[in-house]
Amino acid sequence: MERLRICQLITELAPAGAERCVYELARRLDRRRFDVRVAALRGGAVADWLARQGIPVHVLGLGWRLDVRKLAKLAGLLRAWRVQLLHTHLFHADLAGRLAADLAGVPRLVHTVHTVEARFRPWQYAFARLWAGRCERVICVSASARRAHARRSGLPAWRYCVIPNGVDVAAFGPDPAVRAEMRRQWGIGPGQVLAAYAGRLDYDKGLDVLMSAVGRLGPRGGEVRVVIAGQGPLRGALEKFIACGEGGRACRYLGFVEDIRPMLWAADMLVAPSRWEGFGLAAAEAMAAGLPVVGTRIAGLSDVVADGRTAVLVGPEDAFALAEAIWRLARDAPLRQRLGQAGRERVARLFPISANVAAHEALYEQLAGGV
Repeated sequence: MERLRICQLITELAPAGAERCVYELARRLDRRRFDVRVAALRGGAVADWLARQGIPVHVLGLGWRLDVRKLAKLAGLLRAWRVQLLHTHLFHADLAGRLAADLAGVPRLVHTVHTVEARFRPWQYAFARLWAGRCERVICVSASARRAHARRSGLPAWRYCVIPNGVDVAAFGPDPAVRAEMRRQWGIGPGQVLAAYAGRLDYDKGLDVLMSAVGRLGPRGGEVRVVIAGQGPLRGALEKFIACGEGGRACRYLGFVEDIRPMLWAADMLVAPSRWEGFGLAAAEAMAAGLPVVGTRIAGLSDVVADGRTAVLVGPEDAFALAEAIWRLARDAPLRQRLGQAGRERVARLFPISANVAAHEALYEQLAGGV
C-alpha cells in the first residue's frame, strides 16, 4: 500500500510552540502509512531537530513579502515531492501554501490555527473566507481558538475540528537528581522557591508583566527566585532589568534552552503571564512535570489549566495580582504539591501526545480518501 505523501508547511522553524508541534507531529506519524516532509518559509533550529530524526526538510528563505520566484519554487517543491496533502501552520505559511498548492495541483489542504489572536488582523479572516473552498479543514488547537476564529471568519462549523496539542507525559516525569543539581548550579537555597518562565520573549507572552511582578514582590523576593528561558524581541529589556536592582537579585536568564525539562524539574511553579494564547503548551508541559501554574485568565490557557485545581489564574496585565499569586504559592508547599499532582493527571487524561497524533492520522486518511 502506497504511503500518503504529506508536507507540513510552517512560517519559520525557530523554536516556539507551533514549530515544536510540527516537529512532534512529523516525527511521530506512522511512517508505514505516511511519507511526511517539512517545508518552511524561514529557517531555525527546529530544522536541525527534524534532520536528526531523518525527516526531509526544506527552507525556502522567503521573507515577509510575497516573492513570486520563491512561491514558484515552493510550488515546484510540492510537485517534486508529489504531495497529496499540504498541512499549513501560521498565517504566512497558509497564504503562501494555498497559492503554491493551486500552482502545484495539490489535491488536499488543511490549516492549523495555533493562537487566539487578540490583535486587529481583519485581513487574515478575510483571506480565510476568500479561500475557504480550497481548505478542507481548519484545525484548532483548542475550543477557544475554534470559537474565536469562527466568530471572525464566518466559516461554517463543519469546516472546523479541534485537535488539542499533546505532551509526552512520561518524558516529563520529575527527576529529583536533576532537580538537585540544577538548583545547586543556580544557587537556589533550601528555603527558596523557584518560579520558571518558558516561552518567547515577546509582548503577547506578557514578559513585561512578569518583570513588573518581580519588582512588586519587594522584600519577599529574597525567598523567590525566577528563571527565564526563551528568545525574542524583549531580550534586551530583560537583560537590562536583570542588570540592575531587584531584577538582578531575583532573576536568571538562560537564553534559548532546547530541552526545557531540567528547568521544569528544578522549579516549583511555572509563571505564564500571557496576554493571549491558543493553547498554552508551556503550561501543559509544566503540568506534566508536576508543577502548578500561575497564569492569566485568558482564552486558550484556560482550556489547558483548571483555575483553583491545577493553577492560580489572575487577570491579564495585572502585575500586582500576579505577584500576589506567585507569593501565595511560594509560601504554601502543600498547595503547590496538590495543584501539581492534579495538573499532571489532567495532562495525562486530556492532552497525551498519542491522542494528538492519532487524531491527525485519522483526519489525513479521511480527507485523502478521494485522492
